[in-house]
Amino acid sequence: MKKLVTVLAVVASLGVMASAQAAQGCAAKEAALEKQIKIAEQYGNAYKVAGLKQALAEVKAHCTDASVLADAQKKVQKLEKKLAEKRDDIAEVQSDLREAKAKGKADKIAKYQRKLAEKQADLREIQQELNQARAELAALK
Repeated sequence: MKKLVTVLAVVASLGVMASAQAAQGCAAKEAALEKQIKIAEQYGNAYKVAGLKQALAEVKAHCTDASVLADAQKKVQKLEKKLAEKRDDIAEVQSDLREAKAKGKADKIAKYQRKLAEKQADLREIQQELNQARAELAALK
């Protein structure tokens, strides 16, 4: 029971942190850039400082809650498209694997099994990214 309460508390705090971070989209971007500027200044990297200052000016001039929301929506759409493409790739490799099995070519079977495993791992990774992006988008709304 104590573990369940602890897990629920952690999940709730993560949700609060994500929504607070999302609500501060522009402010968080500014803070991150200012932090990077300080680090670049410490290391004497004048070119990076100049680039970061320009990026900071752009964020201050153009960042709005609507633009942060639009960026989050674009990210979700991009990942959904990537996920669909990866599913198509998997279907193609599965077809190739079935063909190789029908012909009984062991080397081709092994090759397509490796490819399939790699593509399925990629699919899981994209799905996790998409879930995270959807959660961030939901927190912004």
